[in-house]
Amino acid sequence: MKILMFSWEYPPHMVGGLGQHVFDLSRFLAEQGETVHIITPRVGTYLDYWIENGVHIHRVGRPTQEGENFKSWTFTFNSEAIREAVRLNDLIGGFDVVHAHDWLVAYAGRSLAKIFEIPLVSTIHATEHGRNLGLHNRMQIEINEIEKNLALESEIVICCSQYMQDEINTLFGRPRSDLRIIPNGVDPELFTTLPDNPRFDIGEDDKIVFFLGRLVPEKGVWQLVQCFPKVLAKEPNAVLYIGGRGPLKVQLEKLCQELGIADRVIFTGFIAKQDRNYVYNRAQVAVFPSLYEPFGIVALEAMATRTPVIVGNVGGLAEIVEHRVNGLKVTPGNVDELAEAIIELLNNAELAHRLQETGYETVKSVYGWDVIAESTREVYREVIHSKNRLMAEV
Repeated sequence: MKILMFSWEYPPHMVGGLGQHVFDLSRFLAEQGETVHIITPRVGTYLDYWIENGVHIHRVGRPTQEGENFKSWTFTFNSEAIREAVRLNDLIGGFDVVHAHDWLVAYAGRSLAKIFEIPLVSTIHATEHGRNLGLHNRMQIEINEIEKNLALESEIVICCSQYMQDEINTLFGRPRSDLRIIPNGVDPELFTTLPDNPRFDIGEDDKIVFFLGRLVPEKGVWQLVQCFPKVLAKEPNAVLYIGGRGPLKVQLEKLCQELGIADRVIFTGFIAKQDRNYVYNRAQVAVFPSLYEPFGIVALEAMATRTPVIVGNVGGLAEIVEHRVNGLKVTPGNVDELAEAIIELLNNAELAHRLQETGYETVKSVYGWDVIAESTREVYREVIHSKNRLMAEV
């Protein structure tokens, strides 16, 4: 099959987990013999076209600029992506299926499926309604409408969890028969490489609590900082590492000052993969106390490094983690419960070790990319067969 894939994130441009998902899915599809072309925005000095891991990567448009009109940028990128796809279609003799990842590439995906008369598959990784716990302004309402149109015009919508399937069915009215649950995955091999000169100086007695994710309200990082004085009262050697960037950073730093814990909280900003692996390797616990989470790839990444996890009992995280079997679950937003869970894992070595091992086995047995890529290929075959049958009947 010749697959045309659109994603606004792709390494090295990574905002959330979408870019890593597309990177891993595409390379495993290529490994299984499929021809994959990804169209994604330009970034830095990276070439406009190259082949990596058997995947054809095409960069068009320009990188997003801080403070620019994001809506205008999205339209421009989609327009250039369409032009590049038409050129490629003529060059390779036609694609078999279009796969669009999230609303930012919806216009290109929907348009080209019609132009090429081929099926459209979409993966909606999160919804605007879910990210913002409702729709509160005109922009959010417009994005919600784009997501709805993408969901309704796709032959099949791939959802990363039962929670996400329920959300798309409820919000957009797409029948469950047209929705497929294929989870995100993780490759444990990507977490074995450690830096020669670690960026962070972690003391031998430090007990590391690690959060990694966007610094936005729905990730629960505010509640994590709020609970940390209670953790320090029981575990004075605890150090909270907050990895990632986002609009809450300044407010979180101010909160740490107000709580008197600024010297025990490290904001890493962007964290390179090897440094991320190093912190995971040294961490006693990884905490992802999300208030909204369609899937929660970071929890799987922590499990892949044999780091015990604590997650908010919500969305896809609640499906990944079985309480006290391969991780701990806490009530979203409950600061006291979160503090108690962290303290327990820092003090209960037997429990921590058990969660380490069962978490790692969960990753290997359920969330391997070879299985996920094959499930995605089955969706492609299904929609292509259905489209061919309809064309034959016309």
